[in-house]
Amino acid sequence: SRTGLRRSLFTKRPALQIMRSILLVFEIALFAIGLRYLELADIHAIFIIFPLLVTALAPFILREAVGWRRWCSVIVGFVGALIIIRPGSGVFDTAALIPLFGAFIFALYIVLTRLISRTDQPVTSLIYLGWVGAIAVTPFGLAVWLSPTIEDWYLLAGLSTLGVIGHMLLILALQNAPASTLQPLNYLMVVLAVLIGFAVFNDLPDLLTIVGAFIVVASGLYTMFRERKRAAQTKETLVSSHEL
Repeated sequence: SRTGLRRSLFTKRPALQIMRSILLVFEIALFAIGLRYLELADIHAIFIIFPLLVTALAPFILREAVGWRRWCSVIVGFVGALIIIRPGSGVFDTAALIPLFGAFIFALYIVLTRLISRTDQPVTSLIYLGWVGAIAVTPFGLAVWLSPTIEDWYLLAGLSTLGVIGHMLLILALQNAPASTLQPLNYLMVVLAVLIGFAVFNDLPDLLTIVGAFIVVASGLYTMFRERKRAAQTKETLVSSHEL
């Protein structure tokens, strides 16, 4: 209905909606640039630190409590990222900083999406993402436009469809659970990236990259464990108080 459409287009915080949309456009651009210089598995091994960055940002923006144990896991996760990037070594590639910066931008986008979900509907966030993104990238796209082939159109259609579905699911998830609880599930991406990179491009990360990624994933899983334990303790305390 028209009323439902108008309600979906309305936001109580337009500036925040525009900011988070621009952040995602910027992150996607960084990720695409990174793919020109790094293998799929390597870029995901670095990018996968973003759930820990979400945990680090949550107390300052969302006012979600993060204990000292989870702060330690964030620090350990950064150590894992440094093992992957290896600054100061002979194999250090400055291109590795691209997905690292992209991970920070995406973490900020996740936190702001969680924040806006307190006041806006998921479809509102998705609509804003669409029109703000279109306005932001159109001038750059027209400057380097090449007419797509039939195969390109199929790929673009598939990419767009999967992107819309994925972001709607992400927005719904962030509306119904704390950001620091959900993000460790994203570690599945690095596993899938390795499998797809090997199957499609015959790429495999080196040993130190695997070790660093393992440290980052282990840190994130520990963060998830601590969050669930804290939530269970809080629930138990509330139940005990109610019984008294």
